[in-house]
Amino acid sequence: MGIGGIDSGWFTSDAVKSGARGADDMSMARQSETRSSRRRFLGTVVGAACACQLAVAASPRARAQGSILRLDEPGTALQTAERVALRPPPVPAGMLIFPVAAGSNCYVLDNFGDARGSTRLHEGVDIMGSAGLPVLAVVPGVLTKRYTNTGTAGWGWTLFDAETKTTYQYFHLTEDAVGLVEGSSVTLGQTIGYVGNSGTSGEDNFHLHFEVRPRNVAVDPLPLIVVDRKLCRVSPPLRA
Repeated sequence: MGIGGIDSGWFTSDAVKSGARGADDMSMARQSETRSSRRRFLGTVVGAACACQLAVAASPRARAQGSILRLDEPGTALQTAERVALRPPPVPAGMLIFPVAAGSNCYVLDNFGDARGSTRLHEGVDIMGSAGLPVLAVVPGVLTKRYTNTGTAGWGWTLFDAETKTTYQYFHLTEDAVGLVEGSSVTLGQTIGYVGNSGTSGEDNFHLHFEVRPRNVAVDPLPLIVVDRKLCRVSPPLRA
């Protein structure tokens, strides 16, 4: 006899069987939960794959081909990109934008009318520094002449504004014409070249020579251009 008159052999055997069934039930529950988790995971993956497949299939190119695009094919734009023209800040009426996207070492020489030898006067201003920075069209117009580094002008442009009959001269640029040629139309603020040292004496003599010529008569450009005094210093008048 066992405890309380119960056969101890029966109690032990039945308890073992009951414990075994409980362990089996717990194992089966864990396996069921694992299978359920796997099904949920596979369902998520399949759903995402289907969504991607439908998105690609909906593209114009895929519809035209009637198939899913290969992922290793080079991409192509579905619509031609539009170039965005950066507009310069507005300037007061009758004034011109600064002809250089100036850097912090910009220095404007107030030297219009300065003697150049005994036979001529300086017919523009020199904007020193800013080596390699963009040179800008101060008005919309047409590039009527390309200077090709055959004289003291170096590489450069003549820009003509038909509305005001004014010519603008840009000298001492780099060779890079930024894809422009004689006859090219340009917009206000468009880059037409870069500050260089062509046609000058000295390897570090980087500057832009800039002229304003209404009806081809040179006038002092300095009172006409807007100078950012935070970036550019201006020399005292230089008249020899």
